[in-house]
Amino acid sequence: MTRESPYDRLLTRVRAGATVVNLASHEWQRVRGLALGLARDLGLPLRAWSQSAGLCALDERGRVEVLDEAATDPVEVLRGIVAAGPEMPAFAEGGAVLLMEDVHPFLDHHPVVRWVREACHVAQEPRRVVLLATLGGPLPADLAKEVPTVEIPLPGPDDLRRVLRAVAAEQGVGLAADDEPLIDAARGLTVMEARLAFGAAAVRLGHLGLAAVPEVAAEKKHVIRRQRALSFEEADATLDDVGGLERVKRWLSVRRLAFGADARAYGVEAPRGILLLGVPGGGKSLLARVVARSWRLPLLRFDPGAVFAGIVGESEQNVREALRVAEALAPCVLWIDEIEKGLSGVGSSGQTDGGTAARVVGTLLSWMQDRTAPVFVVATANRIDMLPPELLRKGRFDEIFFVDLPTAAERRQILAIHLRRRGRDPADFDLEGLAAATAGFTGAELEQAVREALVDAFAEGVEVADAHILASARATWPLSRTMGDQLDALRRWARARARMAGAGEPEALPARGGGVPVLRQEAANPFIPQAGSAGREA
Repeated sequence: MTRESPYDRLLTRVRAGATVVNLASHEWQRVRGLALGLARDLGLPLRAWSQSAGLCALDERGRVEVLDEAATDPVEVLRGIVAAGPEMPAFAEGGAVLLMEDVHPFLDHHPVVRWVREACHVAQEPRRVVLLATLGGPLPADLAKEVPTVEIPLPGPDDLRRVLRAVAAEQGVGLAADDEPLIDAARGLTVMEARLAFGAAAVRLGHLGLAAVPEVAAEKKHVIRRQRALSFEEADATLDDVGGLERVKRWLSVRRLAFGADARAYGVEAPRGILLLGVPGGGKSLLARVVARSWRLPLLRFDPGAVFAGIVGESEQNVREALRVAEALAPCVLWIDEIEKGLSGVGSSGQTDGGTAARVVGTLLSWMQDRTAPVFVVATANRIDMLPPELLRKGRFDEIFFVDLPTAAERRQILAIHLRRRGRDPADFDLEGLAAATAGFTGAELEQAVREALVDAFAEGVEVADAHILASARATWPLSRTMGDQLDALRRWARARARMAGAGEPEALPARGGGVPVLRQEAANPFIPQAGSAGREA
């Protein structure tokens, strides 16, 4: 099924009888283009209003003629198109399309809202259409039910190709015969951002060939870094950097093939994502980098906690904007690290923040369920009790994996990886003995033991040996000892609701030694019902 374009959605709504439509976009040039197309297809003149220029006329090529620069009051302009009387000569002759540019700041004022509602009910003859150009935030409640919104996505390949050719002509530089790499490098940018990125590359290199791809990609990273909740991450890890977790690695290797055109033709849908639950330091975040690197896709990191802002509606707009960028960059990997921290407090949101957290979570969950763009989501979580139940429902993720403590065989792999990464031959070490001595250690704790061993050996002026790693391990209290109750409960939950990420049977948790400090948040919750307690009174 062909996806309906923003212009098709606009034209359909107007032909269906809508007299006011909200065009949500940061790109005024593309909004004007839609307005020009609508006026052409309806056979009506196009009028544009802004507080800086007043009321203007635009011809079919977009050339502007100022009609009344004193018409800076949006109420008067709206009254003029609703009444179409002699007090507003620009509309007195009959029908017109009125584009109200950058009108969103005025939608907080009741007189403007009232006249927009009046415009929603004007007669169909003569035909008058009002287009509200906003940045994409929610419309006031008074208008949300009456004014349909057409969201304009970030420019696609065809739009970016037009920008690229225009910049090459303006700069007088050569253009690569195969421009697909340049187009891919600019995906996720607005028209103006792409124009500046292409222009900067043309100025630096004197051409827009393949050598310009890294230049454009670097400019894009700077632009996306300004996003409140989204950032580019380097995908610098491979499957060889992950010790253990064989089942999830095998699952990812099979799904990599499902992103290609051959898979689409065969009827295979693009994978949607995975949720990785488990102990902190188990390698969940590393897997997100591994997916992007092995699948050769860009890696975006989404921080749900960073979307919250003080202005009503801005938080929801931040998350929508971040997800729009992710879709424009598709196919890509979207990494949501420690997702439970960004989604916590949803249940009490109505009492604590006016429902903002609940709306943000709702926006994210709806997108995860309904998206069609090939964005593979890798979400990680340490605390299942903080996750909203609707996140775990089928359809949000393809699979939920539980990352347990590494087994002895996996600890040998992890130690070998970290020794090799630091220029040591794992064959020179007793990996069997080291793995046995580090039962209950996470991957992060094993890495730290190797790092500390290197520091100690360097201070002694000798080559690092097994004894240094053992000494570092003995000085460490792993999470499996300080948080044994929570890990045991997490394992029981995962056995029924998730797939094991590792291939081996989990080892028993080490006995908790005396004198181990237990923080309040590490203590078991005494109010969790015990097994077999149903029907018994306290």
